[in-house]
Amino acid sequence: MIRILPTGNNELDIKIGGGIPFPTLIVIEGDHGSGKTALSLQFLLGALRAGFKSVVFTSESRPGDYIVKAESSGFPIEPYYIRGMLRVYTIQYPGPLDRRIADLLSLRLMNSIARLSSGYKFIVVDSLSYLASIASDSILNELIVSMRRVTSQGTGVVVTIHPSSIPEHIAVKLFASADGYLKTSAAVIGGRRLKVLSIVKLRGAPPGIETTITFDVDPAFGIKLVPIMVSQA
Repeated sequence: MIRILPTGNNELDIKIGGGIPFPTLIVIEGDHGSGKTALSLQFLLGALRAGFKSVVFTSESRPGDYIVKAESSGFPIEPYYIRGMLRVYTIQYPGPLDRRIADLLSLRLMNSIARLSSGYKFIVVDSLSYLASIASDSILNELIVSMRRVTSQGTGVVVTIHPSSIPEHIAVKLFASADGYLKTSAAVIGGRRLKVLSIVKLRGAPPGIETTITFDVDPAFGIKLVPIMVSQA
């Protein structure tokens, strides 16, 4: 049964109908610096505050660095990490990444998601681009099916990717399999760089949600909505 899981950000929750549908598979696509990691952190924080043990697989930093960056961006997840409510794993490989290694890491990620989903009800993969740009199509298909399976069993999954980082036919399958497809982009107004969230689809969300939301990331508050219309950068 799908419920609405508050993100913990009142402004954002009002815009999207109270929170994000749970359990669902949500894909956030955006360029570097467009706010996709911040959104995934906001969703993660909401899950932790709701009492869901959570797991993050990051390809962009070590676990300790991930926690520090989250805290410095206004997402207080460290207390949950200390209490054992949150685990953070790196999927970075300490060396050149070829297809064989990417396939092995993708299989390890898939098996870890399946294994941990029995005790951890919210999973973030930030970002899948690191592996998906090199891994074989068959392995990526298996990974998508695996993520879809754990959501059907009651675990929420959020995946971030960069545009054009995976083969188009795999991307089409990922977006079609996802319950939520969100896109982030950069915008500029008066010399100020902002971020735009576009909700392409969000199954299970109540009617009347806003499909375009402008925001910034404030170190004191995390995501802060900006009530203005801006032109895409």
